[in-house]
Amino acid sequence: MIVRYGSEADLPALGVVELSAATLFAGTHMAWAVGQTSAPEHFHPALSQNKLWIADAGGMPVGFLRAERLGNSFYIDEISVSASHQRRGIGRLLIQAALGEAAARKFKAASLTTDRTIPWNAPYYARMGFRVLSADQTPSVLARRLAPQRNPARRCVMWRDLR
Repeated sequence: MIVRYGSEADLPALGVVELSAATLFAGTHMAWAVGQTSAPEHFHPALSQNKLWIADAGGMPVGFLRAERLGNSFYIDEISVSASHQRRGIGRLLIQAALGEAAARKFKAASLTTDRTIPWNAPYYARMGFRVLSADQTPSVLARRLAPQRNPARRCVMWRDLR
């Protein structure tokens, strides 16, 4: 397993990864995510800024992390790992690679939004050093990102200092 920057050639496979990864949410209040994929052009900004990391197993993407600058933080917009490759540390490898690069690019913090009620979401990121921000701690740019998401009351902003 290697983690590398994404390329244009990876884009068709990323929808397959998303479809597979989302099956984890079947039977939960996030079942709406099952069958959802991002259009390939959604990845272009991250691709052009080297903010798309691919978990590559034998030349095939099995996971990815897409990020962007949001305010003064390195915002993890999405992380997906194919169902057949979950629970093998691939998500952790993707996050470690991205956060290492974020620190090298002089970001002071990383952020993300996630579901606070699904037992494996927020606790997973907490184990990786992220903490849930209260509403009064949340930068306005992240609050605006959270507000239009499905079920915003079930969502939270998580933050990790990088220095």
